[in-house]
Amino acid sequence: MSRHETVDEQVLEVVGTLAAEGWPAVEVHWKRGRSRTLRYDPHHQVSCLRREEGWAVRAGDERRSFFFAASGPPRPDAPWPAADGGGLRLPPAQPVPSWTLPADVDEPILGENEAVALVRGIERALDTELPGARLLGAELEDGSSESQLGSSRGVRARFRQRSAHLHLEAIGPDGPVAGSVALETVARAARRFHPVALARRLADRLAVALRGSSPPRDRGELLLAPAVTCQLLAALGPLWIGPEAEARTAALGDQGGRIAGGAVTVIDDGRMAGGILESPVDGEGVPTRPVRLVEAGRLRQPLLAWWQSPEELHRASGCSLRPGWRDLPRPGPTHLYLEPDGDAAVTDLLAGVARGYYLLDVEGRPDVALERDRFALPVCGFRIERGRAAGALSGARLTGAVSAFLHGIVAVARDLTFQPLSGGMIGAPSVLVRGLELRRRN
Repeated sequence: MSRHETVDEQVLEVVGTLAAEGWPAVEVHWKRGRSRTLRYDPHHQVSCLRREEGWAVRAGDERRSFFFAASGPPRPDAPWPAADGGGLRLPPAQPVPSWTLPADVDEPILGENEAVALVRGIERALDTELPGARLLGAELEDGSSESQLGSSRGVRARFRQRSAHLHLEAIGPDGPVAGSVALETVARAARRFHPVALARRLADRLAVALRGSSPPRDRGELLLAPAVTCQLLAALGPLWIGPEAEARTAALGDQGGRIAGGAVTVIDDGRMAGGILESPVDGEGVPTRPVRLVEAGRLRQPLLAWWQSPEELHRASGCSLRPGWRDLPRPGPTHLYLEPDGDAAVTDLLAGVARGYYLLDVEGRPDVALERDRFALPVCGFRIERGRAAGALSGARLTGAVSAFLHGIVAVARDLTFQPLSGGMIGAPSVLVRGLELRRRN
């Protein structure tokens, strides 16, 4: 038995105690973690190192259940609450395929001086990329955790995770005239953040906001950067997540049964190598695996948790998320992404745009109405003429039919990038799209 299929005795003692009290379904979740948080602005900085430990119990039968959570390690003599919840089912134990703990999970979290140096490095690089631009603020969290799960159905799971989150807000050389821009990014460890690359992204956004304008209405080929495509992919999650997905996508299919262009393949993979949430099991101890939800434009199957497909467990995957020890598990995307084309560079797609737009980022949240087959998304970027930038674009809205977007994707690049969205990680490369419209925002 590998280490990720063993748990400490404290977990099993609580399971055994509650089972002896007559509860057929018992699950214990124990989580320990530590993190460095830095909040930084031009006038002051606050840094703290936190350690956290807590555990939770779900116990019940077919008619009733209770949930209990407390800080510290598990103990069998806890004051259990009244069982006033609905019936409880737990997943059966399943074989967990071989898995190796990534080496960088053991990488130490940043010290205070390292965290401050990272943010100041971004600040200096931003002034180099766009003289006069400056950071308004930054928030960094770099942490690691270990979780254990044990249940009366034989689940025994131990897994560790490591992640760093960075939020930046910057303002251009003209001050608040053009407003501020924000950037959020994640990595397995904070040492993976590259100050120059992050500063360049901020500078590009600020330059577009300062100089950009929007046509009243225009069409053309559109190259969508990963930040734009990720937002749309997340907003369209109901099309490929959950048991109702197949009914929702029925109206999007063409005569050949495709719901999207042939370049579209959507995958969810909870054990994706290098992924922020990479793990052998999910938050209920169900083995994770890659699942092709859409392949070459055809819906193969929706993303389903084990209890959403009890009669066909082979269709389900480990996709129950549990961010903290106080949280109940809920199904959702783990690493859900649009499969890239390893042979296609972004520059190749851009060079092929005779007249159109390169949409660099979003300026707000998407507005999606699946029942009306419509969407709108505030965007910014550049106007393109013969493969080259010909002016900045801001204050625009990308709009059209959801079906037109999906069927209009004619090519994807290889620059797969992930963003924390929909409670998981949503990834996409740059994509070339036809059949949509840009309009000036009021």
